[in-house]
Amino acid sequence: MAVKKLTRVARGKRPVLFGDGEGDMYLSMISALTTEMMVMRDRLDTVERIAAAKGLFLRDEIDSFALDDAAKAERDAARKALADRVYYLLLQQAERHKAAAKQPA
Repeated sequence: MAVKKLTRVARGKRPVLFGDGEGDMYLSMISALTTEMMVMRDRLDTVERIAAAKGLFLRDEIDSFALDDAAKAERDAARKALADRVYYLLLQQAERHKAAAKQPA
């Protein structure tokens, strides 16, 4: 299934909660990470419950499972996508600083 990449640039001014950009940036990062973790935990819990109900596998089998190269590549891509979402504001800020540093004075 192809996943369409959406442009993730907010329009307008960001709300300021702590009076500084850094506190707000970290709050946004923590909120994004917390949301990802809640969704992941819910999905994993669902899979484990379905598997247990059907007698498909034991938890020990999960702990000893070894991935093949294709699965490792998929996980690496998923980790990068998660990191890009969690650190979005830091990455955006770094790009702005990088672009500003290239501008002649």
